Amino acid sequence: MLLWLLAQTIEDYQKQLEQINYLISENQKKLDELQNQEKNLLLEISIINTRIQLYEEKLNVLDEQIYKLNQEIQLLNKRKQLLIQEIDEIKRKLNKTAKLLYKIPKKNIWELILGTGSFYESYRIQVSLMSILRYYKLTADNLKEKEKNLEYVKLEIERNLKLLEKSREEQKIALSELNNLKNKKQNYLNKIRLNKSEKIAYLNELQKSKQKLEKLINELSKKKIEKKSNAISLIIPVNGKIVNDFGYIYDNVYGTRIKNNGIDIKAPKNSPVRAAESGEVVYVGFIEGYGNIIIIEHSGFWTIYSQIIGINVKKGDKVIKGQQIAKVGDELFHFELRIGKEAVDPKPYFTSQF
Repeated sequence: MLLWLLAQTIEDYQKQLEQINYLISENQKKLDELQNQEKNLLLEISIINTRIQLYEEKLNVLDEQIYKLNQEIQLLNKRKQLLIQEIDEIKRKLNKTAKLLYKIPKKNIWELILGTGSFYESYRIQVSLMSILRYYKLTADNLKEKEKNLEYVKLEIERNLKLLEKSREEQKIALSELNNLKNKKQNYLNKIRLNKSEKIAYLNELQKSKQKLEKLINELSKKKIEKKSNAISLIIPVNGKIVNDFGYIYDNVYGTRIKNNGIDIKAPKNSPVRAAESGEVVYVGFIEGYGNIIIIEHSGFWTIYSQIIGINVKKGDKVIKGQQIAKVGDELFHFELRIGKEAVDPKPYFTSQF
């Protein structure tokens, strides 16, 4: 009853272990997905950062161009102001000269001939004043033309300035959108990393639980085997002398140490070989290294009988403890006890001879 309860407990733990292995597998898949998402997001953020850098460089170039254009406009304004001052000065001189010309008395020819004044001197003054007026007028016209050209250049620069400022605003909007997109990606990345950390922590807990269960199952399995081993009671299958014990022995044929998985009993040929415990015959045949062999399955363990002749059972037969199943062959009988997959020394389990 205790063995059955132990088996049920192991089975329950094994089911739990299967469930944990399933959870580990599923969470590992999710973790792999999160890692792929993290990798893709990092790549996307890297691309966005590159684009942001390009936009910032463009903005720096635009700011520099706008600064230069503003400097040019300021310079043009100064030049225009100087031109206006020059024009005002020329106008002032022009007005003054015109007044002087106007103030010269107008004499008829008889007054010029009969008078004491010099006709030529008066004429020379008028001519000089007229020349000065023409010069001032030409200078004023030139200055106004320069002012007009400066205004045209200024308007052209201001038009380019507006285009640059418009482009800068567009670049700023695009840069702002990129930064917003980057922030969204970064927030999503942070969530993925948090989820990833949680998955890793959960996987670590599952791995710890798995290790504990595996250890517990292993311990229970050992206890189960020990309980079964303690419950094993065998008879010596052949009446004879044990000449080779379980474990490593020296092989005279090959001149080396080999492991003996059972015991060898020396007995007269045709001596009866009996079942060490009740069970079911699961194999009858010939195996290289064993010769003729019978394997009987019992409750959780197996007994092996080899180097025999006169086999009188077949596969599927039910045998009882002490029942003759064969005869000894060449005066050396080989017997093994297997608990689970492990070969163990049968001698501690012998309670009596047949």
